[in-house]
Amino acid sequence: MQVEVYPSKVSGCIVPPPSKSYLHRAIICAALSNGTSTINNVIYSDDINVSLSAFANIGVKIKKLENTIIITSLGLSHLQQDKVVDCNESGSTIRFLIPIFSNSYKSYFKGKSGLLNRPFTIYEDIFKSQNLVFEKDGKKIVTQGLLSPGEYVVKGDVSSQFISGLLFVLPTLSEDSSIKVSGTFESSKYVDITVDILRSFGINVYFSGDTFFIPGNQKYVPTTINTEIDYSQAAFYAVLGIINNNIQISDLNHKSLQPDRKIIEIIQNMGGIVKITNNNTTFCKSSTSGIEIDVSQCPDIAPILGLLAARSSGETNIINAKRLTIKESNRLLSTYETLKSLGVEVYMGEDSLKIIGTEIIQGNTCKSYNDHRIAMTLGIAGTICNSKVIIKNAEAVKKSYPNFFQDLQSLGAIIKYK
Repeated sequence: MQVEVYPSKVSGCIVPPPSKSYLHRAIICAALSNGTSTINNVIYSDDINVSLSAFANIGVKIKKLENTIIITSLGLSHLQQDKVVDCNESGSTIRFLIPIFSNSYKSYFKGKSGLLNRPFTIYEDIFKSQNLVFEKDGKKIVTQGLLSPGEYVVKGDVSSQFISGLLFVLPTLSEDSSIKVSGTFESSKYVDITVDILRSFGINVYFSGDTFFIPGNQKYVPTTINTEIDYSQAAFYAVLGIINNNIQISDLNHKSLQPDRKIIEIIQNMGGIVKITNNNTTFCKSSTSGIEIDVSQCPDIAPILGLLAARSSGETNIINAKRLTIKESNRLLSTYETLKSLGVEVYMGEDSLKIIGTEIIQGNTCKSYNDHRIAMTLGIAGTICNSKVIIKNAEAVKKSYPNFFQDLQSLGAIIKYK
């Protein structure tokens, strides 16, 4: 799909979709419970559908309603069979499910080549240290064998999803376990979300210093849970309000554990005007100035921050961005090339971007790099460029936000589909 976004003044109120991070975790906990759980405030993005299909294929009953998922499961006992899991492009799905699905039978994890080329060394080392099967080639990952309770040491600067994956399964083992995080603990807030969701389903995990303590012999308890609004998606509208025209976002949880909640603080530090009243947060068109932005804890909002930096006076430095290189695209490179294609002066380092602000951003024909964050950044950019932005492979937004362009249109953006 090709989408054309034209310069246009926007305004209005929007409710972004629910948090994909919360949804993934709630689905897993519900599937590991013995009974029926209800998850409210749902969006069926490609990544979420992949996780639902994985459990449906092994006998978990999934009832998909318009805004609600009802999940009925027998708990871990239903995982006793060979299984093939097509993870498509979902890093969360494959990293969360590898420890859960691995037992006395083989599991075959498939996905797009970009997904299988992401780092899995942490799991590979753990499996081999316990004499379990972990085989990886360009087409699949094969695992077999149940993890043992005990002490685990996991690097904190690769992906917090490995820690979350272990946290899902270790509480169900026969004895206590621990996970020590070595080195810098990046994206730690995502593990906080995991722990929060686990507690909602009756699982207790404790964190002290650099170590998680996980009591064994725990059981997941079915529950009803409401998914909060996704700050990583709200960030696009927040920046839209600052660089285009006032946008009001409803239902944001200002006490959220989501690391991308930092978007509000970053905007304010750059001089952007944010007004919070009751249930609404308004991002007002503002003049902003460049600053240094550390994205080690919030890498998903780096592309839209790049666009904000391009419209801010002076120089902005986005630092500690190494993890961008292992996203759906090499997001450090694709953000750099996207800004360059829009006429922005930008320089790329090993784990950083230096962006020089400009008053004029040029329209162009741009690739999405099959990356939903890049496609959405281009959609926002198109509303303030000096001519239309043509986005190739714009369907990449289906990974996390299928209705992004329609919602952008609802705010007044002029969009054509081809």
